[in-house]
Amino acid sequence: MHLLSATSGGADIVAFLKFHMVFTSAMTGNLALFGIAVGQGRLLSATHSLAALLDFIVGIALGSMWKEHLNGLRILLCIETFFLGIYALVWMLVGFPGDGVLLYVLIMASALSMGLQSVAARLINVAGVPSVVFTNTLTSIVITFVENLRKKRPLPFAWHQQLAALFAYLVGAILFAFFLFRVPVLAMVLPVFLVGIALLSHWKSTRAGSD
Repeated sequence: MHLLSATSGGADIVAFLKFHMVFTSAMTGNLALFGIAVGQGRLLSATHSLAALLDFIVGIALGSMWKEHLNGLRILLCIETFFLGIYALVWMLVGFPGDGVLLYVLIMASALSMGLQSVAARLINVAGVPSVVFTNTLTSIVITFVENLRKKRPLPFAWHQQLAALFAYLVGAILFAFFLFRVPVLAMVLPVFLVGIALLSHWKSTRAGSD
């Protein structure tokens, strides 16, 4: 979950800074940016946000087709890795396009991957940790902290999990922002490796459980 959370933070940073201020993971922010673009009459910018939104939905729909499968999580992570691979490959071939079809390909591949990841997070099933959007998680963290402090109860393990995932998202955002300007290739290729490590970890854990 923490690997996926870091990937999500990185996806939002790269998309916002290099894809004309869109988010490919945080759809609430993306809807707000879409509304701003439409309201200001910047229709071309609005299509960038719209592409991210639609492909995030496609990713969720695609993920929903596999979530009931016995190896659903493994399949979803494989598909996500594939689209992140396309994302990295397109960038390595053309760099950051200013506009045009290739810009939409990068936006769509990233958003579709994050949609798949949002379904994968449900299958991982860590209480209150979505891996792609953390507003509700932050709300839960604060409420649980205040309630347990007031009642003088120890904080539950789930609270620590939520806090760790939020921290992983933040660390991912910081690292990807650093890489984006110092070593851009890492900012584009690293998501493939992070999700690949998550896939390998899941495969090893299920294999050990079956043994």
